Amino acid sequence: MKKLALALALTGLGLNAHAALISHEAALNLETTEISQNLDLTQFDASLGSLDAIAIELFGRAISTASITNNAAQAQNFGFTSTLNLMFSGGPLADLIALPLFNTSTLQGADNFGRIRIAAGATYQLGTVDVTNSLLLTVDAASFDAFIGGGAVQLNCESEVSNTQSGGGGNINVTQSTQAGCGARVTYTYTAAPETSIPNLVPEPGPLALLGLGLVGLAALRRRKA
Repeated sequence: MKKLALALALTGLGLNAHAALISHEAALNLETTEISQNLDLTQFDASLGSLDAIAIELFGRAISTASITNNAAQAQNFGFTSTLNLMFSGGPLADLIALPLFNTSTLQGADNFGRIRIAAGATYQLGTVDVTNSLLLTVDAASFDAFIGGGAVQLNCESEVSNTQSGGGGNINVTQSTQAGCGARVTYTYTAAPETSIPNLVPEPGPLALLGLGLVGLAALRRRKA
């Protein structure tokens, strides 16, 4: 009886264990480039259960405005590309998100070399772009320990704007203004801790209790015969 009751109790505890998810996010904030931002990701609370998997999403955003001015006395062919790289590091992570900003080869009228024609003394407005990108990473089980505790895993994100120019005869002036921001989100998949309380088991009658019940029954039987 006792073994059966205990087995049922333990089975009930096993049924209470289930997979669950919890996420924490470090919000994205735009700043004038170049930037260096710290992102805090809350660690997993081991009291919640057993950690099974960690997924981290890195994301970034850039807003940039650019114009090209030809200071030469004659028209110039000019090519321009611009990319913003966001470099993440910290804990066991190191990765990069690229955000393409401008590329004259995509503009109407660009020649076979990706250049546009700009008249003498003219300014070509490339306009404003708003670009976002993200990257999803899975943390290896060997690195779980860095994400378990009561604090935070701190990531760092730095930006680097890379520009290339071609043509223009050295008389082209590019004016560019850029803001960027980094963000991150961690999602923990875990098996929730089972209930720690064991239901009260109904005790079997002890030897003394059985003896008492027997005496009561015997007395009742004698009273009936009398």
